[in-house]
Amino acid sequence: MKRILIFSASIGNGHNQAARAIQEELSNLGYASMIIDTLEYISPTFHKILLEGFTSLLKLSPSVWGKIYHNTEKTRVFDMNVIFNKMLANNLKKLIASVEPDGFIATHPFASCMLSILKGRNNWKEPIYTVITDYTIHPSWVNHHITNYFIASDQLFYLVDLYKQDHQKFIPTGIPIMQKYRQELDREALLEKFQIKPEQKVLLLSGGGLGLGPMERVLEGLDGIKQPLKIFVLTGINEKLYRNVNSHTYSQEVVARKYIDNFHEYLEVSDAIVSKSGGLTTAEVMSKQVPMIIFNPLPGQEERNSHFLLNNSCAIHATESQDLIYSIEQLLSDDHMAQQMQENAGRIAKPYAALEIALYIKKAMESENEYTN
Repeated sequence: MKRILIFSASIGNGHNQAARAIQEELSNLGYASMIIDTLEYISPTFHKILLEGFTSLLKLSPSVWGKIYHNTEKTRVFDMNVIFNKMLANNLKKLIASVEPDGFIATHPFASCMLSILKGRNNWKEPIYTVITDYTIHPSWVNHHITNYFIASDQLFYLVDLYKQDHQKFIPTGIPIMQKYRQELDREALLEKFQIKPEQKVLLLSGGGLGLGPMERVLEGLDGIKQPLKIFVLTGINEKLYRNVNSHTYSQEVVARKYIDNFHEYLEVSDAIVSKSGGLTTAEVMSKQVPMIIFNPLPGQEERNSHFLLNNSCAIHATESQDLIYSIEQLLSDDHMAQQMQENAGRIAKPYAALEIALYIKKAMESENEYTN
């Protein structure tokens, strides 16, 4: 049985979600795989410091993160991603030697860079596959010794050209999401499960796994909409937001939810979602063809994801709370607009991305075996 190590990182939940989606498909194809939280494995202390620092930066000064992101789009001379990897890469050698994998997958740029360094130092023959989890390609994802890159769309080949890379290495499979996002669900049963009344429109408010964004201000604005709504607020691990929403009384029906594992069910019954434009969340939303209103995207990759969605006319971008309330009201009252956005989402959605990635890797490895034998 083939063994594959999948290297992810718990900096944002999307990288781990992508890793699990690929692992699910590899398992169905008879491949054994193990997901390694790269930074946690190398140094739990360093991982804790980095994660807390990154989270604080996003909450307190997202513009600083945006500057870091944009500056490293231009040059990698002082890219801390490379510096840290050179220092820490050898810490993985013992694990890799004990498993003796037939191949590697990276779903985070830190992991991709680290594997690239190790392969260069040790002359490994095993392939490294990098799965890019946004609707863009930041140069930190692009490293030496990578066999193939799996990207969100063929619309991103202009960036491949910009970075002077070989087109044949980049496979436009889409962003990998779990099988449950392509399964047919009983919508009527879910409407009953979530106690949604026939006259209500369903709105999801999501700030990602961290529950970032001015949710409370938005909820106050939604009280002025005459259309009866059932609003699910996905607070992630933001305990303060969860408590504040639950302690407040609204004219609309508002239900707060902590971190959930049935996001696909909520999408199935939703008429619209307000969210930041994280790569995995966006891929999941597009797979269910839910009209999306982007609010408060972080500078950097979420900003780039937002541009992609707007260019494909499957999302609206609101910049202020009042603008957001107007956009929500307009979208929920204009069936033609909503239908058009759903159709556009269907054109860019790739719910089978994880399966395509797994099949591509399986075929490549089997071909390599035939060649070496």
